[in-house]
Formats: sequence, C-alpha cells, structure tokens
Amino acid sequence: MSVEQLVQSLSLEEKVSLLAGKSYWRTAGLAKYNIKPIKQEAKSTCTVQYSDGPNGVRGESIHASTKATCFPCAALVGSTFNPDLAHKMGQVIGKECNAKGVGLLLGPTINLHRSPLGGRNFEAYSEDPTLSGLLGAAFVKGVQSEGVSACPKHFVGNECETNRKTSNTIVDEKTLRELYSYAFQVLFKESTPWAIMTSYNLVNGAFMSENEELLQGLLRKEWGFQGAIVSDFEGVYSTVPSVMAGVALELPGPARFRGEHLLKAIQKCQIAESHIDDLVKDVIALSAKVGMKDETAVEKDILKEDSTATLVRDIAAEGIILLKNDGNLLPLLPSKKLRIAVFGSPAANPIIHGGGSASLTSSYVISPLDALKEKFGEENIHYHPGVPIFKKIPSAPISVMTAPSIGQPGVDCFWYNGWVVGENPVHHEILETTRTLVIESRISDLQPKHCSRMSFILRPKTTGLHRFGVTACGKSVLRVNGKVLLEHSGFDDCRVEYVMQPGDFEERADIFMEAGCEYEVTIDTLSTTAPSPSPIFDITPQATSVGFYENLNTPINEQLQQLASESDVAIIFTANNKEYESESFDRSSLSLSPLQDELIRAVSGAAPKSILVNQTGSPISMSWIDEVDSILQCWYAGQEVGNALADIISGDINPSGKLPVTFPKCIEDTPSFGNFPTDENMRIRYEEGLEMGYRASKPAPLFPFGYGKSYTEFEVQGLAIKRTASLTAVDLTVATTVTNVGPVAGGEVVQVYVDGVLKAFRKVLLSPGDSHAVEVTLDKYAFSEWSSDDKRWIVKPRVYSIELRQDANTLLASTTYNVETGLSWSGL
Repeated sequence: MSVEQLVQSLSLEEKVSLLAGKSYWRTAGLAKYNIKPIKQEAKSTCTVQYSDGPNGVRGESIHASTKATCFPCAALVGSTFNPDLAHKMGQVIGKECNAKGVGLLLGPTINLHRSPLGGRNFEAYSEDPTLSGLLGAAFVKGVQSEGVSACPKHFVGNECETNRKTSNTIVDEKTLRELYSYAFQVLFKESTPWAIMTSYNLVNGAFMSENEELLQGLLRKEWGFQGAIVSDFEGVYSTVPSVMAGVALELPGPARFRGEHLLKAIQKCQIAESHIDDLVKDVIALSAKVGMKDETAVEKDILKEDSTATLVRDIAAEGIILLKNDGNLLPLLPSKKLRIAVFGSPAANPIIHGGGSASLTSSYVISPLDALKEKFGEENIHYHPGVPIFKKIPSAPISVMTAPSIGQPGVDCFWYNGWVVGENPVHHEILETTRTLVIESRISDLQPKHCSRMSFILRPKTTGLHRFGVTACGKSVLRVNGKVLLEHSGFDDCRVEYVMQPGDFEERADIFMEAGCEYEVTIDTLSTTAPSPSPIFDITPQATSVGFYENLNTPINEQLQQLASESDVAIIFTANNKEYESESFDRSSLSLSPLQDELIRAVSGAAPKSILVNQTGSPISMSWIDEVDSILQCWYAGQEVGNALADIISGDINPSGKLPVTFPKCIEDTPSFGNFPTDENMRIRYEEGLEMGYRASKPAPLFPFGYGKSYTEFEVQGLAIKRTASLTAVDLTVATTVTNVGPVAGGEVVQVYVDGVLKAFRKVLLSPGDSHAVEVTLDKYAFSEWSSDDKRWIVKPRVYSIELRQDANTLLASTTYNVETGLSWSGL
C-alpha cells in the first residue's frame, strides 16, 4: 500500500492522532496499519521515540536518565573547525540512539551566538553561519547514517532565552537571510535532515510555529525541504495557524492544541482535510524511517567503550583553545617533576555540559585532577578546592555518601503514596546525587498526592562548620541524626524556575561536623498541592534538591596562598555551571562569579607561574588577564575532559582549537548591547544588522574570531585562485601552502574570507618541517548577497577581495577577483 493509499484509508480521528506526541517522549502509532510511532506503549505498534541530544542521548527521563556518552558541547566542536570530527560524533550518537530505541534526535542546534550572554550559546556552534552550517551538516549526516533522524533546531531567530515563548525577534530580511537563516541554508545545502524543529519565539510578529512565510515559503518552496516540521516542546500556541503553517508534530504529548481541538476545527471547515493529509504523510514517512522496533524494550545504560572514549578525548583536545602562553610556559613536561598546585572545584568536579536539553547522565567522568595525577605523578600534584562556583549548594560527592540499604556509595530514595512517610510504598531507587525530579510518569502508580524520603550516611572529609541547603516544590524537612536542622515550606504554585533553577529559593543551615564521623541524614518531602503549569505533565512537577558543602565560609585563606607560593606552577580552574549557562534564561554578566575572580588574583599573585583553565560555554571578561601566564579555554568538554586537558598541558597533544566566537573586552563592546535580551514589549531588536560578531566595526576584541595559539609555528605561503572548469564564474579553487616551521607536530586551520567574511576553511595536521598544499573551493554562496527588492540572491559584477587570515583580525595574504557578469539565484 502506498503512503497516499494508506492516508486515504485512515479515519479523520486516526489522522489527527498522528499529529501530536502521545506521551512526553513518544509519538502516536496505529497498530492495525503498522504505522510506527516515533517510543509508544502499545505492544502491537511501533512508535517513534525522540530524545534531547546535541551532545549525547539522554533518553526518556529528564531525571534518573539512563547513562549515555557525554560528548563535548557544540561550542567546543565549533572550535575544532573539523567537520570530520562532527560527522564521527554524529555517527556514535546515532548508534547510541539505536541502543536506546531513539529514532528522532533533537539536534543539532544551529542558532548563532549573537550575544555572549546567550544562555544556550554552548549548545550552538558559532557566531558564524558558514561554520555553523557546515559542522551541523556533518553531524546530521553522521546521525542519519545510522538510520536515526537528526532534527536541526531552532528554526529560526532563537538567539535569546529570556521570555523565549513570548519574545518577538525583530530582524530585517537581509540580516535574516545572510546570517540567521543562512546557517540553516548551508546545512540544507550540504545535508538532508529528515526533520526540523521550530523555535518558540515570534519572528517579526508571527510565532515560528505559525509562520507560513518562513516555513512554507522559505523552508518548503525555496529550499525544497521534504521532511517533517516538528515544534519545540510546548512551542505550538494554536490549532489552525500551526497546521496551516505546516507543523506536522506538536511536541510533546498529549496534545494541547490538536486532538479534539483539531477535529472540531476540521468539522467546522476551518481547515481542509487535504491539508491534514499532507502533514500525516510527513509523519508516516518519518516513522517509516525511524519507528521503534521494540516498544517494550527497557532502556539501558551506555557503558564505556574504548573507541568512543578515544573519539570523545580527541574532539575535546582538538577544541580546547590556547589563548595565552607568555614565555612558552606550556607545555609542562612531566619529566621535569614540577611541583604543581591545582586550585578550583572544577578540577575535581568538572562542568562537562550546560543546563537544560544538554543535561544527561554520563557513562563516566575523567576529572582533570585525576588525569593530572596520572600524567605528572600523584606526589607532584597538590590540590585545593578554591572557592564555590555555585548559586545553589550542590549535592555532596557520592564518595562521602552511603546508601544504608546496600552499604555502597549512593542515596536511598523511597516514594510513597499519600503524605505519610513509610506508608503505601510505591518505589525505591538508588541515586548518585541528592536531587529528585518527577515531571513524567517514570514512577508507575505514583499518585499526585505522594511523598518521598532520601536517606544516606554522610562522612565529611574535613572538620568544621559545614552547610546544608534545601529547595523543593513541596514542604521538606532535613534531619541529621534524627534532629531537624532545616525546613523548606515549598511553594503555592509550580513555576518552571522552581523545578529547573532553584538556586534563588534555597533555605540554608550550618552544622559543625568532624572529619570521618558518620552522620545519618534524611530528607522528607511532601508533594506540592500547586496546580500543574502545563497539561502535558502527568502530575504536577515535583523537585527536591539537597546540597552539602564543607567549610563554605572560608574559601580564600593563608593555606591557599601558601600552597600557591610553594609551587613551581599553579593551575587555576574556573567555570560557569548550569545555574549560569542553561536554556530558559540568559546570563546577566560577562564576568565569572566574583569569588572566582578573587581566586585568580590570589593564586596568580602568590604563585611563581600560573595557568588558567576556563570551563564555560561562552566568552568571559578577563580583568585579570595580565596576572596569569597562560590561558586555556576548555568549554564544556564532555566526559573525557580530564584526559584531554592532561594531554594538552603535558604537550602530548598540541592545541589546535580556534575561537568560533569573538571574545569582547566588555559587554558594552558587543554589537547587540542595548538590544539584548528583550525590551519592555518583549521585542528583541537585531538593530546591529549584519555587523554581528567579528563582522562588527567595534573596538578591538580581547580575542578575535578564529584565534588560537599553538606550541609550534606555521607559515602560510602563496595565494592562488583558479576557476573551476565548466562551472560558473564564481566557482573557484583557492590554493595555498602551509608549513610547520616549529619544533612539534600540530594542526592549523586555513581560513578563507571574502570581503572579510569567512566562506571556507580547511584543517591540516603537520609534522615539524612538513609542508602541505591546501585547496578549498568557493562557489556562489561566497559572493552572494540577499536582495530584498528582488527576493533573490544576487552576485554583483564587481571586484571581490579574497583573503587568507590567521583569524578574523589578522590578514596573511589577499588578492582580488573580478566578477565581470553578475547573476541571481534562488533555492539551495
């Protein structure tokens, strides 16, 4: 039976059922037609399961998710300038999707870094659309080579998280076409994704899930997209307009604006059934490709695999950027037996991913501290935790907690129906952290009115005044050795920030404890009676978070400065955790937390030499830049971050990462300053137009786009251009020669710009003394601009500057190319 015949055989009710998720992570299916849902519960059908996944496959649960490989974030992948690595990453993630029964991977993120304050920048590749599109395309092809659909997101204009469901992106047509949709256009030119996700926001007054001009006009007609258009989660705000715009799937399930609402609209002749048929065909085509083979299979952990570990380590190392290296302090050779002092909790507990959709439970984590001990010898590494980097006190490390039920590291968590702890038990689980979250039906038979108890034996590592913190949706009580230490009253409503970002609502209390002593800790929580913020949730979201931190009030002291002064070199680790960088909000400052700035100054002032290792997903300001000798921008480097950093620091690997974004000196220097985030009317005005990122004529940046140092030196010689035979006048080959004139092997990125804008690049790896002839191609994309009058791309007859640049601000060589006859075009 053809798809056309199958659609005609469906009842109207059956058609409508396919146009929205059935549950939070699965689409609907129809058993008698063997239409595969895209993870469903009916045994006789095959559903499609979807999962967040820009840096790994979390699976069906936001909390208590099965383990997966945590790859580096997209900003780090952007720093590699290496599509081959993005492709390999996509392949492995595709394989892990298959292992978890996931058919639709919600990624990659193709939005641009318009402002360094964008809360979700880490999840996107770059401020440059060509780099973003080419890396995204490679990732898409890698994922789909494993029979899993990629789903590029968020189309389009979603460069701000503040008020993202009501914000209105105001952008002129030329800027939209040459920057923000251009990244998606490059991706579609180089790959064929089977699905695409709309963004939450409005663009020029129309919600993207209702924007016929961009979804039907640009995406479908001009670019010829044949796949399924899906909404972001709760990103559909209407019944008729979203259907008319071509959104095939309202996610997640159950439907809010479809289902009965859509049936009534069709019956009232507000929508033609033929239009519904077109969307149903899209869903059926997608489910035929990626529908679940076994809906009853239990999702399993992804365990460590050597080949995957090597790939994650290689990507991380290739994306770490050497920003500063005064006196060639790096690399540190293990043979010198240096006394190395390491400062900062991110050394022991690295930030391997950002918050929100990028969060997952990693298969394992190699910390920088452990890897440095292995590389340089434990006797040569001396550690101090530095200062707190958090807003909300984090969970105690699992190493100091024992679950009484098993006598092993962990936390017992018991769930009960009703509000009496100990009565009507429903579920027991062992947690690795003191945090619980329920927003979907992961615990069967759990009723809306319920309670939970977390219980563990705590053995502090130090003696002193230690601090607990509690935040919860419902009323909570924390007891130590049976005595009440802390109570939290919960909330009368249930906002997203209470569940996802509870740091501002934490209750804290101090208690004196002795190192090595055992303390029995219990936390009892009642479910909140607040109404659910969304009908898609099976129960009102419930979240409890318990933090513990030793000696919180004395981070910078004489002991810290003495350790620094007695070292040969100090390595300072800084970071933004998911309380600072996450979806659903934007950063408020370009700076690190004030205590971290104090730590940098205290250590660098006392140590003979100092190295800063920064784990953030976006640029930071560096008021202390002259006080440290070397700086490594590490991004969120995934679960092999420790090994990758140890490889770089020791010189086993030569850093070759290049900045995919501009690092400004201060936020006032950024082109979007004053127009980010929203104004009082929820508008985000892209008034800087095309002068975004490195294209802007703002003051000189701290570090320019494309910048990154090496332990060796390269020479780029020659710049030759030739037309490609039998093609158009703007199909060119640009040739040059790169030579490694330094002492060690390394990688260099050949960056080709046209009139100051990146249009092509190629990464080469060279041994000392080796030369390599490099060729890159340019085509109509490199010379075209959008004509708002003609509604077409045009190549003007004029002289163009073709440039080799070391970075966006450093010209190596240039030549001119004259296009004698212009042309215009549309499509891809």
